[in-house]
Amino acid sequence: MNGRTVRWLMSFGHRSGPVRSPRLTIIRHHRVFAEGEAPLYRIGVSESVLARQLALLARMGRAPLTVSDALARLAEGRPGRWFAMTFDDGYADNVARALPLLEAQGARATFYLTAGLMESRRAPWWDELAHRLEAGGRDVVRFEWEGRAQILELGSRAGRATALHALLPAFRTTPDRQEALLEALGRATGASDAAPCRLATWDQAAELAGHGMEIGAHTMGHPFLSLLEPERQRAEIAESIALIETRLGVRPAGLAYPGGDHDARTLAVIPGTGLAHAVTTRAGDAGPGGGRFELPRRGLPEGACLGPTGRFSARLARAELDGAFDRMRAGRAAA
Repeated sequence: MNGRTVRWLMSFGHRSGPVRSPRLTIIRHHRVFAEGEAPLYRIGVSESVLARQLALLARMGRAPLTVSDALARLAEGRPGRWFAMTFDDGYADNVARALPLLEAQGARATFYLTAGLMESRRAPWWDELAHRLEAGGRDVVRFEWEGRAQILELGSRAGRATALHALLPAFRTTPDRQEALLEALGRATGASDAAPCRLATWDQAAELAGHGMEIGAHTMGHPFLSLLEPERQRAEIAESIALIETRLGVRPAGLAYPGGDHDARTLAVIPGTGLAHAVTTRAGDAGPGGGRFELPRRGLPEGACLGPTGRFSARLARAELDGAFDRMRAGRAAA
């Protein structure tokens, strides 16, 4: 029995209790895919699943807010629960698909933009990785890096997916080493050209701001911040804020740490940037007395709201939003 089925069964016993103190749940999303769209590295939800999530929140009387607006509600100190919705990276499909769905429900969201990649029209490293595995045309590849060698079976989609997940840990490194890895992989697979950039253009991003959505920063190039020296961390954050303000005429109040990665040096840098909040990938909810630069968020991917038959389960999604499985996941992570 897989984890999704276990959670679905557990959701039958979940009951949402009364909210006796102020509570903010920030939902974390990335891409929004068209129906049937199946990229090799799928980090996001389908358009129909997002529509059902928003409809569920509307039935709860809790249409999502921007993070800044939700934090203002939280600061009022009145008992109640609020939801904010966020989208990381700045993909064009956020504009084409998420924006109309949000407006249809009277909802708002915060979009954290990877400003440097948008400016240079470069794909994020994970899209480059998938491209190297898909576009080379070689069925079997011997890939060597850092004294290690691995045989990559690329002749089928399943083989390419296996190769991608085997290589992902190696890319938790600095940007220059990521570039070196991509170059080596491209030579091995025969796919040395750049991946297409599917991030929004500045004109597209302006539509988000023009329709009342909040624009946040997501650094210049999406590095793992904890692997950088403090001055480079500062530059990644401050330059992204300045570039967004230049291109869109709005100054971001918030930051999403790329991959949730940050350290004490990052937190020391943040106050000098003028930011009012920063969000992580750590699961949980925010209260009125917590810090504003390590805000937790709850991922709500398809696996968190689709039952064993692949149909949307409002009961399962509600249990996920309530944190019903936090303890179970924490136990597995500690094992």
